[in-house]
Amino acid sequence: MNKQEYMKQLKERLKRLPKADFARAVEYYEEYFAEAGEENEARAIEDLGTPQEAADQIIQDMVVDYSKEPVKDVRSGMNGLWVALLALFAAPVALPLLFAGMMVVLSAVIVVWALLLALLVTAGCAVIAGPFTIIAGFSVLFKSFPVFLCCIGIGLLSTGAGAALTYGTYLLCRRSMSWTLRILARMIRRENKRHG
Repeated sequence: MNKQEYMKQLKERLKRLPKADFARAVEYYEEYFAEAGEENEARAIEDLGTPQEAADQIIQDMVVDYSKEPVKDVRSGMNGLWVALLALFAAPVALPLLFAGMMVVLSAVIVVWALLLALLVTAGCAVIAGPFTIIAGFSVLFKSFPVFLCCIGIGLLSTGAGAALTYGTYLLCRRSMSWTLRILARMIRRENKRHG
């Protein structure tokens, strides 16, 4: 990781801070890297820790600073409160929420694919049952002509409806696969932009 990547990740993690505090923190780290020089950039990054650790430390320091200052007006007091709440609740809540959100999305994708599979199996059964119904109709041809005609009609209807349903399910599967891959690609690109 170089200075630019480090600062980009740090800014991303601090972007919700008040503008003055954000600018002060970014300026401090820029000066730190400038004093270290390009040849000691890796050592400076090692001393500072990860961008997440640095952001956590900045937020904790701000909480301490805001708690020492007397509240001048409600708005600045609220800034301190928001920073304190952010520091207090962000880590333990964000990770489980992120995990739960990913599980909900994954569950929704699995349910959609399970429904499509069930629809495809149903359509396949209808296609397979049609010819058997027609064969069963021929077995009663000489016993009852109306039953023969009924079996032939049901068999043809089952075969036709099953074939149409199979084709429709195939089209839905293609569209769902395309949609799923597009969303997955978009998520991967977004994650690569965030970390790259």
